[in-house]
Amino acid sequence: MSWWATAPAFASTLLVFFGPGLLVLAAAGVRRLSLAALSAPISMSIGSCLAVVLPFIGVAYNPVSYLVFSVCLAAAVLLARRILLTKGAAGFASVRRYGDVALVDNQPLPRESLPAWVVRMLVPVAIAFPAAIIGTRYIAAFDAPGNFSQTFDNVYHLNAIRHIAETQNGSALTLGNLTEGSQAFYPAAMHDLMALVVMMTGTAVPVAVNVGTIALGALVWPLSCVFLISRIVGYRPIPLLAAGVLCAGMSGFPYMMVAFGVLYPNHAAIAVLPVALGLAVEALGMTPARRRSLSISAGLLAAAVLPGLALAHPSTLIALLAFAGPVVAGRAVREIQDAKSEGSRPVLWGVLFVVYAGITLVAWLKVRPSLAFAPWTPFQSNARAIGEVLGSAPMGATTAWVLLILTVAGIYVAARQFRTMWWILMMFVVGGVLYMVVSSWSLGWFRTFLTGVWYNDSFRLAALLPVVTLPLSVLGAEWLTGLLRRTRKAQAVEGEGAIRSANPSIARKVRGAVPTVTGSPLASVAVLLVLGLGTQGGTLAGVQDRMEEVFALEEDSPLLTTDELALLQRVPDLVPPGDVIVGNPRTGASLVYAFADRRTIAPHIFGERTDAEQALLDHWDEAGFNVAVCDAIESERAYWALDFGDQEIVPGDEPYIGFRALEDQSAPGISLVAEEGDARLYRVDACTGS
Repeated sequence: MSWWATAPAFASTLLVFFGPGLLVLAAAGVRRLSLAALSAPISMSIGSCLAVVLPFIGVAYNPVSYLVFSVCLAAAVLLARRILLTKGAAGFASVRRYGDVALVDNQPLPRESLPAWVVRMLVPVAIAFPAAIIGTRYIAAFDAPGNFSQTFDNVYHLNAIRHIAETQNGSALTLGNLTEGSQAFYPAAMHDLMALVVMMTGTAVPVAVNVGTIALGALVWPLSCVFLISRIVGYRPIPLLAAGVLCAGMSGFPYMMVAFGVLYPNHAAIAVLPVALGLAVEALGMTPARRRSLSISAGLLAAAVLPGLALAHPSTLIALLAFAGPVVAGRAVREIQDAKSEGSRPVLWGVLFVVYAGITLVAWLKVRPSLAFAPWTPFQSNARAIGEVLGSAPMGATTAWVLLILTVAGIYVAARQFRTMWWILMMFVVGGVLYMVVSSWSLGWFRTFLTGVWYNDSFRLAALLPVVTLPLSVLGAEWLTGLLRRTRKAQAVEGEGAIRSANPSIARKVRGAVPTVTGSPLASVAVLLVLGLGTQGGTLAGVQDRMEEVFALEEDSPLLTTDELALLQRVPDLVPPGDVIVGNPRTGASLVYAFADRRTIAPHIFGERTDAEQALLDHWDEAGFNVAVCDAIESERAYWALDFGDQEIVPGDEPYIGFRALEDQSAPGISLVAEEGDARLYRVDACTGS
């Protein structure tokens, strides 16, 4: 399958990921950058919340219910907005203004002596530049649209999407480990949206996942980053362009979550995290255009984005609370600094900060996973960890020298304007401290207290660093390009002055040849684009190699080999749709569910098993002489077994022993049906129902 053949899947993905959000936000009066950047996070909230609610009212979760609910929600929002506008509700006036003239991103862009057409094109370029780079890197890593990450997490992710598409139930409350006996909470927002694409198009699950991953990394992430910078730094052309070109050069995100794990839920959640943080900044009145002016619109939109963020991955919601802490503190400090000004409320904001800190602490303690599957330990020194944070080179990546220079310059800018920018610096410190502690501090209660939310996993915290590094890098880029403009202007003035003093008549003739004011901003744009390309150097080579390695399909691939995949592709022609297949999930045999649409006893490597399911995993090859096994086979319709040998993606303490007799085909009452290399499909003949 070629990438061109994925065009229908890609169009469906864009419709699912962006469509409902666009409808609802347009009905609410949101326009331009805000409309584009918020549409995917709002769609994520709509899809994941709808998936939770629909089972309670007996309605299937599918593209029809998703579309109908989205249209109804958009109509309700439009009606509410018109009622508010008609009644002139003063408290909700910003609902109207968010899409029109009050918000900075709908005012004319400051030209900074740039030509009008350049100003109009900068934001689209700021999105297109990283979209092209990230999309190209992902496509190169995936190689073929149907390839998949050869990592143990993917057994769950691929099967979960198949499970949602088959059952038309995507509730995060019950997704659990994909069986009746292990229903529990699991963040399902990403799986819900990708399952809708599978249902709409019939696209193979791995193809839908790859296309959806490209959309999240190459479109949602750059839009989120540009939106964040528009709220922190301001809606100015140079910072917005810098945000776009730099967000494609950080190895921590989006690439690392695809190279490691694979952590698709974290990838989806972190892609929308900048939007949520930007809305928090704006709602608290900390944007350059809203000094001390709270935004009801931003608060309402933040409330709409948070459910999708939490249901994509709760740990990212905790990260938002941590990163927004300095923003809340910054607002409280500002109120204290302006205590004598009219309308200031320092006491109120002090109390609000204490309440916020308390809520964050409770969430920090309660919203954390079991550490039974958290084997990650520190691996480096404090000094090296700090260097990796400054150099945008977490987890041993090569130092990103361009980003290092820009980050240090940004720290300098924030330090010079510490009174107004200290909270931007502190967001970076929070992210850096979390990464330093998890990667370099000794095992103990304090490390677990700070980083247990993320399984004490350095990779997950490394992926958060770009969100808080980007604002400083953009400040540094703006300062350096401003220095360039000032230098060019000074040189131009000095050169013209020298000519004038030497010969006034010649000065008048050559004045037009002296670099113009417009030339400097254009040079700044060119420099930013060059810097963006500069971030694509060796720092990303390692993570790119890792992505290509984990997505490679080879004869000895760790999860599924070429022979095993070939056999799975034959299964639909051999196994009736209602039958169930038994197999060792650690060998990849359970992926028969995702690839062949045939249910399996153990769709996930982990999970609780019923007595009958465990009996089949341990004794299926005894069907020819064990009546109890036949009873379990008939009860579960598990007449088939896949034997993928002894290679396991994650070896377990207790091997599955119900397939040992299949290796030499010595099990009575069982026959070999098909084989590809060392991969074999068996059928039980001994049980009456078979």
